[in-house]
Amino acid sequence: MPHELQTFITKLLPPTRAVRLSKVTVAQAYVLFQLTATAPSTPCPLCGVPSSSVHSRYQRHLRDLPWGLSPVRIRLLVRKFVCRNPTCAGRIFTERLPGFVASYARKTTRLVTALRAIGMALGGQAGARLAARLRLPTSPATLLRLVTAAPVSYFPALQAVGIDEWAWRRGHRYGTILVNLADHRVVDLLPDRAAATVTAWLAQHPTITVVCRDRSDLYAEGIRRGAPTAVQVVDRFHLVHNLRQALESVLGNHRPALQAAAVGTAMALTPADGSIPITPMYRGRRQASQTPPRQKAKRQHWHARWVAIYEALHALHAQGTPVATIAWQLGISRPTVDAYLRRDAPPGPKRPQWRPSARVLTP
Repeated sequence: MPHELQTFITKLLPPTRAVRLSKVTVAQAYVLFQLTATAPSTPCPLCGVPSSSVHSRYQRHLRDLPWGLSPVRIRLLVRKFVCRNPTCAGRIFTERLPGFVASYARKTTRLVTALRAIGMALGGQAGARLAARLRLPTSPATLLRLVTAAPVSYFPALQAVGIDEWAWRRGHRYGTILVNLADHRVVDLLPDRAAATVTAWLAQHPTITVVCRDRSDLYAEGIRRGAPTAVQVVDRFHLVHNLRQALESVLGNHRPALQAAAVGTAMALTPADGSIPITPMYRGRRQASQTPPRQKAKRQHWHARWVAIYEALHALHAQGTPVATIAWQLGISRPTVDAYLRRDAPPGPKRPQWRPSARVLTP
């Protein structure tokens, strides 16, 4: 192989001075490089004493970043050395190449870095699809394993955090997410939304002075126990969301009074001489003229069921049962439990609504 070509190919390989390019084979499916470790001595990974006594040699089969459309395979010839330190527990060790490949790994360090970056950005399934398009075939499980094994970056002491729930499985199992409000990054994920778990986590971070949360009594209790000196702040989203829900509940409970007030206002604004024609008010979709007995019985059955759920829900809440437990026992979602707890009366029966049928216009 010409010296210039060998120098060029060597520069394209992972940067390390401890290996030498021996052979290049261009196959139809991949490009194969034969590399040989050339360091005169290497330190023992246990005691750190350098050794130059070669015991044996063996080949490692590695994958590297592709060259264009061709995958790259590497056969690395490494050596085993005899440790000359009589007090060392290890007698024979394999030389390490930390800048090139990790111990027991089958991918080069730069390939692992690229796959980890894809996993960090897209996750498992989407990351695996993108990696396949970039000629880096891998599995979603491998990407997630690389992400979880990534070294943890240094984070400054937490001052203000946001806490909220997140769903492992919506309507069945929930966890807790904690976000650093200084840089809007996720700090930790807790396996459940229990007050004891939040208390234990906050006790490990005594520098927290502000906690932003929703209006959940569960999180409020956990914060009071774990960070008694921290200031609890209600975030804007939940504040506006709860205000909207409360307003909808009040208006829903006083719908007849609102309709009567609207009719009275319309009549008061109508001229007495009747010169202006009165336009009927829009009261929603037109009501069905007649309801079949079967549908009427079905609606009554569902209304009775929701009334029973409403009464059971308030009875459990009066006994101090948590909202999550109430939802699990009654087989409904937590938002439904919250909505029914804000109501002062059971839900009324739903009125049938008229749906226009398709018509064919003829000239």
